[in-house]
Amino acid sequence: MNCNCIKELEQKLAKHYSEQLGVAAQVECQDVALILTGNSMARRLKNAFQVTAQSKGFIKGKTIPVTGSYCPFCGKAVVPKPAEPATEAA
Repeated sequence: MNCNCIKELEQKLAKHYSEQLGVAAQVECQDVALILTGNSMARRLKNAFQVTAQSKGFIKGKTIPVTGSYCPFCGKAVVPKPAEPATEAA
């Protein structure tokens, strides 16, 4: 992701539960997908959707992962937009 929201939330939740439980707690987001783009790898939040239909492979349902284009916590784009080329003044 283009932000640190997942890591920050994991740290805040770990601190909260460590204080509540009186022992060290570890928190790790379970709904994260590793996405390969070009030569890099990034973590993105993912949501699972159940699809059912009267078709082969879908009668009992099939779970499909969906990732967002924006962080649901801060609203930043997951992939930064490329810089606009500079236009020359006439």
